[in-house]
Amino acid sequence: MKNVVFAVLAILVGFGISIWVIAPYLSDAPTKENVAASEEKSDDKEGLVKDIAAWREYSKTHVDLMSSFRPLDDAGAEISKSMFLNLLKSGIYMPVHLTTEKELTFQLQRLPKTTAPKVVKKIKSDAIIANHYLSMEGRKLPEYTFVDLQGKGFNKEDTQGKLLVLKCWFITCKVCVEEFPELNELVDAYRGQDVAFVSLAFDEKEKLQTFLARKEFKYATIPLQKKYMSKKLKVKQYPTHLIVAEDGTILKMVNNVKTLRKELERILPLHSAAN
Repeated sequence: MKNVVFAVLAILVGFGISIWVIAPYLSDAPTKENVAASEEKSDDKEGLVKDIAAWREYSKTHVDLMSSFRPLDDAGAEISKSMFLNLLKSGIYMPVHLTTEKELTFQLQRLPKTTAPKVVKKIKSDAIIANHYLSMEGRKLPEYTFVDLQGKGFNKEDTQGKLLVLKCWFITCKVCVEEFPELNELVDAYRGQDVAFVSLAFDEKEKLQTFLARKEFKYATIPLQKKYMSKKLKVKQYPTHLIVAEDGTILKMVNNVKTLRKELERILPLHSAAN
């Protein structure tokens, strides 16, 4: 009888210790309330996925597949970002935003049968581009020797010791131009720090000079870079922004200034600490 009592006590003590050890990690997991809230919101999303315009608006404000986020599968288990994006590419799932205190989190959710084909196509297309940009991270920036509109040269030696921020764009890209004011704010915010801001444009030097005389843009701008962007950088949409480490490694590729700002805030302290 004593042996049975001791065995039961040992089990209870072991269980208590296990809970105490893993408790700190449980705080990072999605809570029942968060998952429930997500499921409740997903009922509303069934209406969104029936209409491509509604889905575009929702994904623009709630979903950013190129950002740094915590990816969860449809059961709530953490998976790699690459696997998350590949599952989205299947056309079976949509990404659902979960509200967490510590980090941006997306969870996969199966698309309802009533989903509009255009919505499925949009989700797959976004996932394909995001996965391609993810695959570029960690690679070396292709060799370059740029000369800007003022005749200043840029190569690896010129940007040594600095983070290089590249913007890929062209004059007739409306969204590209709309970003100028926020990008100018970034240049001002990081002035005097080890960051070089350079833009690569499709257009000829004279056209850029005329255009930028009317639209202020504080990046150094390099003309006639369409081939470098499409063939070397393999840019799939415009605008695209790259953050490149001082050794030429591509750290991040994103498609909007909001995410660029967040990623710079995350990366620059790490860069500064390393130097």
